[in-house]
Amino acid sequence: MINLIPNPFEAEEQYRRFYHLDISNLDDTEIIDELHALRPLLWWKLPDSDWLRERVRRLEAELAKRRSGKRQEVRR
Repeated sequence: MINLIPNPFEAEEQYRRFYHLDISNLDDTEIIDELHALRPLLWWKLPDSDWLRERVRRLEAELAKRRSGKRQEVRR
């Protein structure tokens, strides 16, 4: 099985992903794709799933923020 949780000591890209610093650089499609990949994994109660839960929360929050910003732009 692939290790879903990045190792922050292995590479800068993994460090940024581990601490969710990469989310602002993802486009909407990448966020949605990652959410679709991660949400089902939360049903399985995997060991160390705290990081996965936090990742999903952060991705959902970023997507909601972007969508609310787009709605406000349309109203103007």
